[in-house]
Amino acid sequence: MNQLVHTDKAVGEYINAHYVSVKINGDSLEGKQLRDQYKYPGYPTTILMTANGEEIDRIVGFGGNKDEYFQVLKDYTEGRGTLGDYLNRLINEPGDFEANYAVLKKYEDRNDYPAMRQYAGTILKLDPENKQGKRYEMQYYIALGDFKTSGEVAALKKFIAGCSDEQWLQQAYNNIIRFYSKKQDQPNVLATYEAALEKLPQSADLMNGYAWYIFENKVSEKYARGIQAVRRAVEMEPEADHIWDTLGQLLYADGQVEEAIQVMLKAAEIDPKEESYRENIKKYQKH
Repeated sequence: MNQLVHTDKAVGEYINAHYVSVKINGDSLEGKQLRDQYKYPGYPTTILMTANGEEIDRIVGFGGNKDEYFQVLKDYTEGRGTLGDYLNRLINEPGDFEANYAVLKKYEDRNDYPAMRQYAGTILKLDPENKQGKRYEMQYYIALGDFKTSGEVAALKKFIAGCSDEQWLQQAYNNIIRFYSKKQDQPNVLATYEAALEKLPQSADLMNGYAWYIFENKVSEKYARGIQAVRRAVEMEPEADHIWDTLGQLLYADGQVEEAIQVMLKAAEIDPKEESYRENIKKYQKH
């Protein structure tokens, strides 16, 4: 993002004309404190503020399109498409489906779970016949809000039981996995991965995540299962170097050194700039 956007002359001149720009390392103490304060969901996040410190809006992530990013930056600076803009629209048109949905997504960027839950309920009421196709998404946000409020996964599990949409099923399972991982509840992490893969047998992300968890936590009795899962993920996404990496590391941990070298060579072939792959190859060859 820095190379594509912030070094662009037009973007730089625009930012300098309208803002005092500050770049903060999210892994620093200051970065962690700001993340707690502003509750942004990940990196990169650009938060635009007025001179008195009031947030205008934020741009979360970067899709790789410099012109699109620049247009959003200009729109927000001029008050278009911001949270405040959409909230003002709802004063006059509270039943505006698109504005309600936009507000929900704005609160998602702020990790404001009670507000997300509130607007999800409103959207469900606005579209009882699901003509907009957002029913499962809104049910997920309600379950997520209940989970974040209560600290218990019951709402997410109930959502999973009644959902048939793969995207939101995976989101729910990922939240449950993170919950049990933070509690260091390994049996429930493993059981949740298995349940998730039973419902989502075509998810390479889940397969890779399961295998990586097994590797990272040295669950040696599950190495064979992890290798089985990540082999399937490689078949599904053969150009995903990070999945080859998972397979190579798990094979090495399981003592299958020769195959681990070949697999890591494949990862390095796909992404020759990734130094860790070459380092692992050297390590394995010394075994």
